[in-house]
Amino acid sequence: MNKEQGIKIKHFSLPKSKVIRLCSLLLVLCSLPINAQQQWYFSVDERYPAEHSELKNSRRILVVNNALTQPKDFGHTTVIDGESKGGVEVDLSRSILYSLFAATQTLEACGEFDAVELMDISQNPSTNYYTRTSLKHAAAEQLCADYQADALLILNQLILYDVVESFPTEEGSYFAYLQAYAQSHWTIHYAGQTRERSFTQADTLLWESSNTHYTRAQSLTELPSRDEALLYLAQELGNRVGSSFAPSWQTTRRYIYELDELQSGLDSFRYQHWNEAISLWQPCVGGNNKKAAACAAANIAIAYELSGDYASACDYAQRAIRLFGAWKTAYGRQQQANIRYYLAQLQARQARERGQ
Repeated sequence: MNKEQGIKIKHFSLPKSKVIRLCSLLLVLCSLPINAQQQWYFSVDERYPAEHSELKNSRRILVVNNALTQPKDFGHTTVIDGESKGGVEVDLSRSILYSLFAATQTLEACGEFDAVELMDISQNPSTNYYTRTSLKHAAAEQLCADYQADALLILNQLILYDVVESFPTEEGSYFAYLQAYAQSHWTIHYAGQTRERSFTQADTLLWESSNTHYTRAQSLTELPSRDEALLYLAQELGNRVGSSFAPSWQTTRRYIYELDELQSGLDSFRYQHWNEAISLWQPCVGGNNKKAAACAAANIAIAYELSGDYASACDYAQRAIRLFGAWKTAYGRQQQANIRYYLAQLQARQARERGQ
């Protein structure tokens, strides 16, 4: 399945013995009746569009450092038995680069862009960390020209906070935690244009000790150092920013009904001959066997989905819902509910594909 079609098949070409074993596990997990129609499943990866689409028409991206290093004594709190104490200093001179490198690597790894480069030297002439300064338009245009970039992804500010707290428990032991927070401000600049788009990205991470320590010092040894925690958080924030501009893949399952009447189509389906499987199952949909008709319609819906014909997949999913309703049994109603859920997934995919 090609990338544009938005679906990849996983765990599909299994020997039949393994398929049956997976199927047996499925029946147990889904609590299906013993006399229910046998099903087997396979996994597919669905392609989801990027959370942010602002870079989708850009081919060459330059990630730009326009931030200032956070002062050592800013943003760090210690709480002992409910009382806040200051005076903590943490060297965060590497935090900006951790975030920028992560964003750059994530954008580069997604394969959506022809080139992703990093300007790691800060372009910010200010010395006031507490006032955010945006990159001037002329400077942004010069960077676009120097690096032949279609767009700039600019980090203007990164603020990191942490709280370390330790306190005694009712059992007489000590418990400690470290919570780290990050706030950041970014701008997207498009080459040759005056329009820009700014956005913020925040993140938080929490580390906790066990509550089996009999001294405060022991509980604190289970936590990472503040600089380790905050650098890791800066990196994770950069990953999140990069990922927000890249399509993602999510694994889901698809279920196939297995009846004697459907066997010839199942053989074609196993070898990913979608159209052949559809043509072999279609006569069953119009036949007198209600069970085979409903199961065939559901299988055809999946075959159409895998071939990229979502409209036909939705059509046959709706047929399967009606045909399972003709069974007039609890199992038929259960399968109707399952196919309705699948239909909702199909319709959501259609909407995503139209929006790309």
